[in-house]
Amino acid sequence: MRILDLAYILGLGAGLGLVSAHWAVAGRPAVGKVEVGAWMAWPGSGSRGVDPYMRAYLARGVHLPLGAGEGVELIAERSDDGAHLDGRCRYRLSGSVPTTRGWTLGVTDGAGRPFALPLDRASFSDAEIVRGEDGALSIVAAAAPQAGNWLPLPAAGRFQFRLRLYDTPVSSQTGETRAANLPRIARLDCR
Repeated sequence: MRILDLAYILGLGAGLGLVSAHWAVAGRPAVGKVEVGAWMAWPGSGSRGVDPYMRAYLARGVHLPLGAGEGVELIAERSDDGAHLDGRCRYRLSGSVPTTRGWTLGVTDGAGRPFALPLDRASFSDAEIVRGEDGALSIVAAAAPQAGNWLPLPAAGRFQFRLRLYDTPVSSQTGETRAANLPRIARLDCR
């Protein structure tokens, strides 16, 4: 009877260990995460001192983080009102972008892969945006075409906005950035 008990305990321990290890590295880890309004960042993910959980997460996928001096990637999965981003809704991204040499704003699925959209456009860059007289950012993200700066979305389902800031002081001071310095994400309406 003792051998069966020992085998059961070893099997249970190995199973729980494998499940907890998979859970710890399946998604971006909570360790090192900085939240600024609706945006999240992992500023240490491209540094030499990256934590083991982020290192394991990066080893599992094809994610290539920006180096510590290159910039930072900010990810939003929710609008400013706290609701998950959904392709059936329209969103307005407005406000400002921190001081940076350049930036891109894209739409990806939950794993960070770009969508295959009919228009073959899933991002904006600072060189393509048309700004108002006050210089503020104003982009409408929707599945149906919109006037002005339009970022196509998938027809339905959850997605993420990914804002990459290149050569910016924010990369080393993400935790000190205020939400007012990043684009606001307002849900306009849903179908």
